[in-house]
Amino acid sequence: MIIGGVAFVYENWIGHALIAIISLLLMVYALTTGATLRGRIKRGSGNAFKLHKKYGIYFGTFILGSFIYGLWIRLQHGESILLSVHGKLGLVILLLVVLQVIPSLILKSRARYRELHKTLGYALAPVLFIDASWGLYNGVISGTKNLVLLHSVSGGLASLVLVWIILELLYPKDRSLSRVRVASYLAVFFVTAGCWIAGGYNYLTSYSSQVKPIILEGPYPWAHEIIMEMKEHVFVFLPIIVLALSITLSILDKNNFLDDAKLRRALTMISFLALFMVLLMFLMGAIISNAGQIGTEGLR
Repeated sequence: MIIGGVAFVYENWIGHALIAIISLLLMVYALTTGATLRGRIKRGSGNAFKLHKKYGIYFGTFILGSFIYGLWIRLQHGESILLSVHGKLGLVILLLVVLQVIPSLILKSRARYRELHKTLGYALAPVLFIDASWGLYNGVISGTKNLVLLHSVSGGLASLVLVWIILELLYPKDRSLSRVRVASYLAVFFVTAGCWIAGGYNYLTSYSSQVKPIILEGPYPWAHEIIMEMKEHVFVFLPIIVLALSITLSILDKNNFLDDAKLRRALTMISFLALFMVLLMFLMGAIISNAGQIGTEGLR
């Protein structure tokens, strides 16, 4: 019903993106309950197995719906879904979901299948975030440049890693500190290399000379005057916040990490702030790129 409603309201890439975002949220919850079952994060109240199964089915359903919706959009334009990297990644994701969900529902003895199920689940996360980032930017600006695409995909992976950090902080176990350190190093890499270096280089070499004048002359000059100005400030502080978080986690003592709830709460808030900033940059980038595309079409 949700997929049908979105498809009815948005007969374009926006509907596909909304369905993909819902799928991402369901995937995060399914991964969380799965990690709880494996003992990687602390168990809460409730039946984790039933929740994992329930939201795994929801996740698989939304992935299937998103793929069908994307296929429908492609067919409306007379295009094959396999002509784009986004479409190929979508097909890979669908196959991974089928291989993960269907056997787990059919097999009575899941002991032999458990490791493969876990591997497929963890493999799905980065692939889905990459595909969602790729698809959103291709939807906003067709034929996007490689640097912009790298900037977008890095932001998606950074957000995934920050979610990982938040979960480890909220549900600490004996090995959580070592895992959260690795996650923080990855966050620093994705934010610095993809969001900062690639994004900054594209801003200096391409955006300032080509896109900015088009936006200012187009119908939405505020996309640069307000949104880009905001993004520039977030752009400056985001790597500093993520780096400070990583340094703090790297020097933390294991006992302090496990015993000091206030410390973990503070680190969790910082991680949420970094995640919010990444997602905000993603949204602002989409608005700016869309304004540039509209301005370009107006000049034709």
